[in-house]
Amino acid sequence: MVTDEKIYNAAWLRYRLGSVFIWLGVLVWAPFIILRIMGEQPSMSLYLPIHLLGVMGGSRLRAFARKELGIPKPQKTRLQLLGHGVIWAGILVWAPYYYLKVVLGQPVDVMDYLPLHLVGVFGGVGLLGVNMWLSKKTR
Repeated sequence: MVTDEKIYNAAWLRYRLGSVFIWLGVLVWAPFIILRIMGEQPSMSLYLPIHLLGVMGGSRLRAFARKELGIPKPQKTRLQLLGHGVIWAGILVWAPYYYLKVVLGQPVDVMDYLPLHLVGVFGGVGLLGVNMWLSKKTR
């Protein structure tokens, strides 16, 4: 028989599993970066789908679990909005890359766009971390 406790535990398990998927999606790039440093030319077609499935799938899984647990969306501060905006800017860096590569068929080096992506994503995550630190400090 399904009880409320089992549903609650399953939702928390989905939330934690979502976090694991996000981290796996991010950490999949470690071997890619190591191979690039060693002078190899690994194919992004192996790493990118795993990255996107992990990060996007994990964030969706966490959002569904949060909704199932009845955890309301927190009120966002200006620093959080700025952090999310910087992350989105870091993600949107890939739009011109794919336009040039897929639509126009031009040869494009991924290393022209990857640093901008990483600065945006890590910068936004850093702002979110500062916001979390400030909110704990003011409690």
